[in-house]
Amino acid sequence: MFSLWWLTSIFASLVFAMYIFANQIFKLKGSLVMIYRGIGTALVLLPLCFFINPVHNTTFYMLSVFQGFLIAYLDNRLFNASKHYGAEMTSMIQPISVLFGFIMWFIIKPDTFTALLSNPERFILTTSAILGIVSSVLSFKKSRISRLAFFYLLPAMLSVTVIDLVCKILMELGSDNVLGAIFYYSLITSLIAGIINAVAFFQGGNDFREVLLARNIKYAGIPVISIIMAMYFLKNYSLYLGQNPAYVMAIIYAYPVWIMLFNNIYARFTKNKIYAVPDKKALCLMIASIIVLILAVQNG
Repeated sequence: MFSLWWLTSIFASLVFAMYIFANQIFKLKGSLVMIYRGIGTALVLLPLCFFINPVHNTTFYMLSVFQGFLIAYLDNRLFNASKHYGAEMTSMIQPISVLFGFIMWFIIKPDTFTALLSNPERFILTTSAILGIVSSVLSFKKSRISRLAFFYLLPAMLSVTVIDLVCKILMELGSDNVLGAIFYYSLITSLIAGIINAVAFFQGGNDFREVLLARNIKYAGIPVISIIMAMYFLKNYSLYLGQNPAYVMAIIYAYPVWIMLFNNIYARFTKNKIYAVPDKKALCLMIASIIVLILAVQNG
C-alpha cells in the first residue's frame, strides 16, 4: 500500500536535527531544557483536551506513562551529551539503535519477518538499505567517535530502541483515532518527562527563577516547545504509517547531515570556523540507501 511515511519521516528528521542542535547553541542544563520540553509542552497541549477525543484503551495510557519515564532519561542524556560533546558527536551514535530496532521488531512481530522473508529480493534490498543508511551516517564524521561519548550514550541508545518500538505499538493501539493517539501520547509523555526532570533540576540546587528567566524562555523555552510539538506529530504519524519502525527511524536518524548543514550556516554568521561538510561518498551512500529503502517498502 502506497503511503507518505517516507516524506513525513524526512520532515521529522529535519525537526529532530533542530531539536538536538538547539542545546549546542543554548548550552543549558539538560534538566532545564527538559522542563520546557516536558511541562511547557504539556501546558500548551492541555487546553486541547476539550476538543480531541481520547483513546479508549487502558494499555495505551499505561504504556504512555512508561514512555514518559524513558523519554525523561533519554532526552536528559542527549542534551547533556550535546552540551559536552557537541551535537554532531551525539548524533553519530544514535543511528546504532536503528539496527537494534530492525531486529527487535521482527522478534515482537514475527509475522512481519515471515512476510518480508517471503520476498527474498525485497528482504535483501531492505536490509542492505538499512545497513547503508546507518553506515553512511556513522561515516560522516572522519574523526573517530569519542569513546567517552559512546559509553555515555550507549544505555540511552538501548532506551531509544524501546521507545521507538513501543511508540509504534501505541500508534497501532490508537489506529482508530490516530489524532487522539498522537495528542494524548504527546501530552502524557511530556508531562511525565517534564515532572521528573523538574525534580532533578531542583534537587540539584537550582533556582526556580532560572526556569522563569525571560531570556531562557525566549531563546530556549519557546523554540523547544515549538520544535517538540512538530516532532511529536511528524514522528508518531510516520510510525503509524510505516510498516516497521526501523524504516522510519532509519530516515529520521539520518539527521546528522542536517546538523552539519546547520553548523555551516551558523558558522557563517559567527566568528567560528567553518564546519566540515559530510564525506561525499557517505552522503551519496545515504541518499541511495534511503531511495532503495523507500522503493523496496513501497513496492512490497
